Amino acid sequence: MKKVLLLNPPGKHLYIRDYFCSKVSQADYITHPVDLLMLSGTLAAEYDVRVIDAMAGKLSPEEALKAVRNIAPFAIISLFGAVSLEEDLEFASKVREVCPGVKLVGIGDAFRDGGENYLGADSPLDALLLDFTTPDIVSYLNGDHEAANNMLIRTNGKILPARIIPEHRQFDIPLPLHHLFAGYNYRHPFIKSKKFATVLTDYGCPYPCSFCIMGTLGFKIRKADAVIDELKQIRLLGIKEILFHTQTFGANAVAAKELCDKMIREGLDLEWVCFSRVDVVAPDLLELMKKAGCHTIIFGVESGSEEILKKYRKGYSLEQIILTINYCRSIDIETVGTFIIGLPEEDHETMSQTLGLLKTIKLDYASFNVAVPRMNTALRDEAIALGMVDKDFSVMDQSGCSIAMPSKWLTKEEILQYRKKAVSIFYFNPRYIFRRLAKIRTLYDLTRQLKQAVALAKNTWCDK
Repeated sequence: MKKVLLLNPPGKHLYIRDYFCSKVSQADYITHPVDLLMLSGTLAAEYDVRVIDAMAGKLSPEEALKAVRNIAPFAIISLFGAVSLEEDLEFASKVREVCPGVKLVGIGDAFRDGGENYLGADSPLDALLLDFTTPDIVSYLNGDHEAANNMLIRTNGKILPARIIPEHRQFDIPLPLHHLFAGYNYRHPFIKSKKFATVLTDYGCPYPCSFCIMGTLGFKIRKADAVIDELKQIRLLGIKEILFHTQTFGANAVAAKELCDKMIREGLDLEWVCFSRVDVVAPDLLELMKKAGCHTIIFGVESGSEEILKKYRKGYSLEQIILTINYCRSIDIETVGTFIIGLPEEDHETMSQTLGLLKTIKLDYASFNVAVPRMNTALRDEAIALGMVDKDFSVMDQSGCSIAMPSKWLTKEEILQYRKKAVSIFYFNPRYIFRRLAKIRTLYDLTRQLKQAVALAKNTWCDK
């Protein structure tokens, strides 16, 4: 069988590139690249699938290039991130030099808008993949370009336009090859075990948050039985904890309840973490999720300002946020709030409201990101119209390593200082530290949290 390599390239920083999003890791974590994971199952029937994750494996460019050369693949599907685009393109060119005949396919956030610009005659890339849940990549690799939808393809000096197939409500993929990723040291700040697996129950998101690309991908779900089959496979690998990389677990409440019921009936004995929204997880669903093994939910809080929430189309209120967080605590589900600092309408008053919320909200963890104008989002259109960035702006890092743009009322430096203040208020206060230490049960958990604290402090206060 011909070899197909799934590649997460090396980089100067610890980059997270997956699911059409890229960023610098804030707290020394690196998760399974879900794009490559899903593609592994799709390709397995016809190709010998190999994996190189240079990020998780801490490979230098030279080491990664040697590993690619040793595999000598027929084709490579490589991640590209807007946050690391120049590095990624440079590495792809070096790959082209050592594997001149390879089919090189790119996938990533940088290509969601104007992808044809990266398929010029001097590009190392042959094609771009725009959806990792379809069999289109197999059609392309087999030479059937007519059947390769959801792709941009360069052939005979011309670029074939992408044919985006209208979204179906469901998608099905062969079982991903989790064992190919098992040798890498993946880690996530809210996963409690040394080993975990990443699983996708839905693709995309049905909600219109203006700063997020996920709502532009459409929305489709997997059948519960298919997810259960994957969880059983994972359990056979000795893995007992799952990160559901679903963007909004519970967006389809009926499907979420069916999955939880089946997990309970099958006796899988798994613990898990997921992403959701405060307005979709009603108390009955939360209680069922808890019974099925959910121990942590990541919610988009975003801001302490009602005006900001409304302007950027979150679709819920501060009251809903607080009620849901409190209910989770009452049934012993830990909560994570993600915040965005520096949206165009952000000012000193809205930041004061956010900092005030941090002093009272009963979250277990918080993640503080800076606003970035991601490709193909309403926020990007707004930022360009306001002159905050130009239309070619592509380096987008939400971690705070750099500030992408000012707001209407705050400078980049003020946004950076507000992020530092938010981290300090939430994490570096005696009550919070005591509460976290009181929950530690194992030496591994202590070590994990200390490493995350050091990485967070370094990311927040060291010079960028």
